[in-house]
Amino acid sequence: MFNFRDTQLLNRQSRQGDRPPGSPRRPSKALAFGLQFTNLGVLIALLIFFIIVAPGFTSTISITNILNATAVVLLLALGETFILIAAGIDLSVGSMLSLGGVAAASYMSGAYAHAHGGAWNITVIGILIGSGVGLVGGVFNGAAITYLKLNPLIVTLGTYGVFLGLADLISNGLPIENLPPSSFTLGNGTIFDIPYIALIALGFAIVLSLVMKHTRFGTWTYAIGANRESVRRAGVSLSRHSMLLYGLCGMLAGLAGVLNAIHFSSAESSAGANDLLVAIAAVVIGGTPITGGEGKIWGTVIGALIYTLLENGFVLMNVSAFWQLVVIGFLVMLAVYVDNYQRQLRAAIGVISRMDVTPSASASPGASPPPPVTPNAG
Repeated sequence: MFNFRDTQLLNRQSRQGDRPPGSPRRPSKALAFGLQFTNLGVLIALLIFFIIVAPGFTSTISITNILNATAVVLLLALGETFILIAAGIDLSVGSMLSLGGVAAASYMSGAYAHAHGGAWNITVIGILIGSGVGLVGGVFNGAAITYLKLNPLIVTLGTYGVFLGLADLISNGLPIENLPPSSFTLGNGTIFDIPYIALIALGFAIVLSLVMKHTRFGTWTYAIGANRESVRRAGVSLSRHSMLLYGLCGMLAGLAGVLNAIHFSSAESSAGANDLLVAIAAVVIGGTPITGGEGKIWGTVIGALIYTLLENGFVLMNVSAFWQLVVIGFLVMLAVYVDNYQRQLRAAIGVISRMDVTPSASASPGASPPPPVTPNAG
C-alpha cells in the first residue's frame, strides 16, 4: 500500500525524470477506478457462485424470498446511509424496527377484532402508526444529540434499550398476531413476481437517491460529513438538519418493522435483534465509509442484496446460519480495507498529477523550487 514516504520518493523521481530499479511504481489510475466497483464485483461473484452450487437458487420462490428480505434490510440501511454520510451513527435502528412493528401490529390486531371485511384502512393506518413511531423516536435521537451535546454513539446506544423496552411493554414479550387479511395481501402479494414490499423499498431508494443528488438537503448532508464547522459557518441549521436525518432514519426503521410484521403476519419485540449489524454492514459493504462525507444510495442497495444473497444461498446449501454472520463480518472488514486503500491510492495519484507539472515550471531560470508536499488527510 502506498504511504506518504512512497509518494515523496515518486515526486522526486518525477522531477528527476527517472525511476531507479526497485523503487515503487506509479499508482494505477485504472486500479483506483476499478476499486470503486468492488461491491458490484462481489455481488456478481456471489450470484455466479450460488447459481452453480445452490440448487433452486434461481427458482421463483427463491428470488421472491431474496427480494422480500432485501426490502426490510434496505429500508434500515437507507436511513443509516444518510446518518453515516453525515459522520453520525444510529445504533437504535434494530429496536426501532421492533417498536414500529409491534406498535402497528398492536393497533391492527385490536382494530381488526372489531371490524368487518378486509379492512384496508386498518392496514394503512397501521403503516402510518409504525412509521410515525419511528419518526418520533428518530427525532428524539436527533434532539438529544443536538441540544444535549451528547455523542451519537452514546445517545443511540441508550435509546436502543429504551425502544426495545417499550416494544416489550406493548407486546408483553409475546408475538402479536391476528392481523387483517389485507395486511397479509400487502406483505406477501406480488406483481409480475416482484413482491409489493420490494417495490416499496425500491421506490424509497429511487426517491432518496434523487434527494441526495439534486437537493440542498443531500448537498448539506455530504458537506456536514466532510466539514461540519464550514457548514455551520455557511448558515445551515445543524440542529434542524440533524433532527431531520435521525427522523428519516427512524421513520424508515419503523416502516421496515411494519413491512416485516405484515410479511410474517406477526410482530414481536425480538424481531430486530441482529438488524443493527445487518444495516451497518449493508451500508459499509456498499461503499459508504464510517468517516462521513462520501457514500451512494445505490451502493447501499448492492450491500443489502449481498447480505440477502448470502442468507438465502446458505439456506439452500444447508449451511448453518451462524456462518452468515462470520462471512458478513469479514466482508465488512474487507470493505473498510478496500476503502482505505482506495483513499491512499487517490491521494498518491493526485499528488503525482500535480507534481508532473512542476518540472516544466521549475526548469526556467530563476524559478523557485516547488513547495513541499503535505500529506493528504484522506
